[in-house]
Amino acid sequence: MKSFSFRLDRILKLREDAEQVHARRFGEAAREEADLDQQCRAQAKYLAEIGERIVPDAGKRTSAGVLQLLHLTSSVAAAQLDQAEQARHEAEQKAEALRVELAQARMERKTLERLKEQQQVTWHEGQSRDDRKEMDEIAARSKGRR
Repeated sequence: MKSFSFRLDRILKLREDAEQVHARRFGEAAREEADLDQQCRAQAKYLAEIGERIVPDAGKRTSAGVLQLLHLTSSVAAAQLDQAEQARHEAEQKAEALRVELAQARMERKTLERLKEQQQVTWHEGQSRDDRKEMDEIAARSKGRR
């Protein structure tokens, strides 16, 4: 009785390796996206703090120079927030593209695994059929000798 061999094992191994590479790249992109999201939240919080400083408390006076400086600071903070949001958006798109690639790689691997399983079932059925034939032949020979 010969053992089962899947002729596409090498391709299956390559597909598994490719899936791991895609998973690693997607993980890195997802981490980058999360980091940029956190930066956006921090930048939005900073901009809100500056906005609170611009409006003086009731009854307090603020010099024009300080107000001008706060307005310039808030403009820069708003520009930085826009840049951070743009970078986050690009990271989201990159992560989504890599997620699609990972899903494709996973589907290709699973397809080969299903093919292997089907071929193994077919092989087992063939082996069972061959075993039954041999047993029938042995039984027929032993009956013929009697």
